[in-house]
Amino acid sequence: MTRNINLALYKNLMKYLLAFGNPYLKEDNLALELADLLIKEKIKGIDIVKCISPEEVLDYLDKDFYILDVVKDLKKIMLIDDIDKLKSGKMVSLHDFDLGFFLKLMKETGKIEKVKIICVPQTGDIKDLLPEVQKVITQ
Repeated sequence: MTRNINLALYKNLMKYLLAFGNPYLKEDNLALELADLLIKEKIKGIDIVKCISPEEVLDYLDKDFYILDVVKDLKKIMLIDDIDKLKSGKMVSLHDFDLGFFLKLMKETGKIEKVKIICVPQTGDIKDLLPEVQKVITQ
């Protein structure tokens, strides 16, 4: 019984990083490549999950999670914690429109209130971005 309680407590303390992208599109796979490197790092307390479909977020609504995705025309890493900041046009927008739309829909229906999105430049250097992403998820 103690082992089950400890396992449940450990799962509640876990953070999850949901990395989104399309592995077949160079302009949309940097977050997935970063996820591969982060998986190899084996960061204690962080579970890295590679996602392709926006609805995969639903499995983590009751957990502490970050989303990692690329953003077109972004110059440096950015953390967004307000879904309302996900806008098309000149404001910040996720490269993957489906994910942004899905998150807004989830907010409108009351399924999600807060979100932490780590936005990385679509054309960023993976070696430079890796330590920055690590810093955000281990804070």
